[in-house]
Amino acid sequence: MKKSIIALSMLFTCSAHAQLIQHTDQIAEVQFSGSSYELGKHVGVVAKKQILDGIERFNETLGVMLPGLNVIALSKGFDGQDVYGKLQKSSPDAAAYITGLAESLNRDPNLLLAVGMSDEAILESQRSGGMGFLATEKTHQAAAPAKCTSIAIAADGDKAWAASNFDYMGINYEGLIMLKHTDVDGKTRLIQTWAGLIPFGGVTKGAQVMTMNTMADEGTARQHANGEIITDTATPSYHLSWDVYNAQSYADVVDTFKKFDEYTAFFTYTIASANKPAMNIENTYSGKVHVSEGPWIAHANHSLYEAKDFVDNKFAAFSLARQEAANQFMKTANAHTSEAAIRNLLEAKPIWKGRGELMGTVTSTYYEINGNKVDVYFKTDFDHGVVHMTNY
Repeated sequence: MKKSIIALSMLFTCSAHAQLIQHTDQIAEVQFSGSSYELGKHVGVVAKKQILDGIERFNETLGVMLPGLNVIALSKGFDGQDVYGKLQKSSPDAAAYITGLAESLNRDPNLLLAVGMSDEAILESQRSGGMGFLATEKTHQAAAPAKCTSIAIAADGDKAWAASNFDYMGINYEGLIMLKHTDVDGKTRLIQTWAGLIPFGGVTKGAQVMTMNTMADEGTARQHANGEIITDTATPSYHLSWDVYNAQSYADVVDTFKKFDEYTAFFTYTIASANKPAMNIENTYSGKVHVSEGPWIAHANHSLYEAKDFVDNKFAAFSLARQEAANQFMKTANAHTSEAAIRNLLEAKPIWKGRGELMGTVTSTYYEINGNKVDVYFKTDFDHGVVHMTNY
């Protein structure tokens, strides 16, 4: 698709800058200056069709995963547990974005969160005997609930990099929206999203690169313990998937994770930054937050710190094999390893998943760090070229 750039009029504030760049038929970039509430309102205007189409595709996929599972049923459950109300208390910035988006789309905030907190929906299916995180083909493995792989290198001065494959549902192949948001204080963050709803990586206001994975083993551990997914005491996981992009430092990321004792889902971030070692952080079903720093970090979909007896060679779409492949690559990598070499890893088995009907590689992303400037290079599939974005 030929690249088109649509300049948009000033919206919501007299100082706002707003632009939509449709890089390909699969990836759009929303550039916006203003508050998070105004950002939500704006995204709902310029990407309304993409978002509503995406919600409908998500709804249809839920029915394939587990007959009777749908967005309305999930949103009613979210209403009953007041997920949006809890988000307003725990994460005012995330709630402000959802509020603006809900007003713009004329949809209930809990309905949007039922999509945006998609791990909870998929885990609900998994524990009820339906599909977990969907397999590449129509057949699926109940023990294979996730697929992403992330790597990050320690900096050599200002130079560092990170990379990740976001492997998720086939509905996510379209409707990818990168939010390049400059807040009212002039600080810029990049948030990769699907349909403006599911954040899955990006760059913080402090120029830390965040590559995100689902902790498949922690969700499965909770399932084995008959633990509830949404409880009165659990903080909505949107806190973790949104608020980390407000961080100015590694310490801020840790504070975000440790702010609450219990979450509705389990995530890990593999992080790189100029003049810093690589970093990893996980939250767990046990309530522990694990943090480590080193010359490099690689992460598939199981804890780097807590071994579990059910994590075998088939678990989480061969999480162990992907971890080993990433480890072996990173042992000889450094801050100057080429993008081409990194892509050779990301685009080869066992890490590369292709694009199955129900599950596959949504994006393969390389982040190049030069001080506070980060260049981001997205690839969706072999029919589309690499898309370049920046945080500056």
